Order: sequence, then C-alpha cells, then structure tokens
Amino acid sequence: MDFLLVGFLLWGLLIAAVILLILGLWKNSWQALLWSGIASLPPMLLIASGEDGFIFKLALLIPIAVIAGALYMKKRMTYFM
Repeated sequence: MDFLLVGFLLWGLLIAAVILLILGLWKNSWQALLWSGIASLPPMLLIASGEDGFIFKLALLIPIAVIAGALYMKKRMTYFM
C-alpha cells in the first residue's frame, strides 16, 4: 500500500508540473514555471538516482531548464517594468 501512495504522489507531482508548465508558458508567468520545475524535481531525482546509465541522469536537465527559464523570464520582465 505504501508504494501505491508514493506512486500516486509522484504521478501527481508530474501531472501538476506539466499543467503548471503549460499554464506558465501560455500566461507568461514565471511563478508557474518555477513551481513546475520544483514539482518535477523529486520524480526526476528518483529517476536519476538509479544506476542504469548516463541517459537517466539527463532527466535532471528538464527541471533545471524549466527553473532557469523561469528565472530568465523574471529577469526579463523586470527590464520591461
């Protein structure tokens, strides 16, 4: 039963991350992009923590890229204000 709850939690985080990513890109909201990157970080850390190979380590690039994009968007928006 415990593994089922952890699975629901991880899938829920991934679904929330995708929804927030789409919402953040659509509305140009850096906060939504930042929360999307934070929400996708725990599942991607679990994928990358395995010892299967280098390809699975590349899963960490997804939340890092989303967080970097959110910070870039925040910095860009301060110039237009």
